[in-house]
Amino acid sequence: MDRLKLRGNMLKPNYEQISLLVLGVSGGAGHVYDGSCSSSFLILKNDEPVALIDLGLGVIRSLNHYGYSLPDTVVITHNHTDHSGELPVVLRVEEARGRLLNIVAAAPVSERLREHRMAEHAELYQASDLANWLSPESEVETPLIDNLYITFHATRHSELCFGFVISRLSGTKKTPLIGYTGDSGCFPSLYNKISRCMVSVFDARLKGNKWHAAIEEAQPFLTEHSYIIGHGMDVQNIPEHSRMMRPGQLISIPEVD
Repeated sequence: MDRLKLRGNMLKPNYEQISLLVLGVSGGAGHVYDGSCSSSFLILKNDEPVALIDLGLGVIRSLNHYGYSLPDTVVITHNHTDHSGELPVVLRVEEARGRLLNIVAAAPVSERLREHRMAEHAELYQASDLANWLSPESEVETPLIDNLYITFHATRHSELCFGFVISRLSGTKKTPLIGYTGDSGCFPSLYNKISRCMVSVFDARLKGNKWHAAIEEAQPFLTEHSYIIGHGMDVQNIPEHSRMMRPGQLISIPEVD
């Protein structure tokens, strides 16, 4: 597939267009049983990849499929396979190529990733040998890359998981650009933070449970620029203008002054 291109000539001078490219929307069994890409999206600045959100099974192939390179910074929401399953292999390959990726995760998640997800390398490497680990505490705004900042927020999930808000600093003003719940059951206090962003992404299913909200539970918090990752949805039959995210979808952050 030809690489997607933003219409750079339509942007104001010095304006940085931030966009999300959806790489996958599948849950834990999706890649194992039918080869679909786990839920992940790529953050682009003027069509250049600056951060990858989650690195579950199938993500690197999807990234290559859409013609983008792996950025230096990867944000991981939690230690489930569909969000971090490719991490050990990718870190080892990139280290062998002379590059240490920046792995950004809330402190409790970072600890689990280093101790458990990276255990397959334990006899040869320490996790710190294979990546730069950035492990901020939750609710603490932290520099992510360039003029972007990230704040992690706890979710309600079967594994320690943290959603986040990514804000952009312009002059002295910070604007919440991207909010993502990560995997979570219905959690209004989290939803209120996510929904304040220019673009917000909610984990929600047709039939919810304790660890994954139902669409109807998230509905009151959705704004004009909210989207839903619905694991297990038939992505081939999602209407074009639906809130449900689809692989290959490019979402531009609305321009703000």
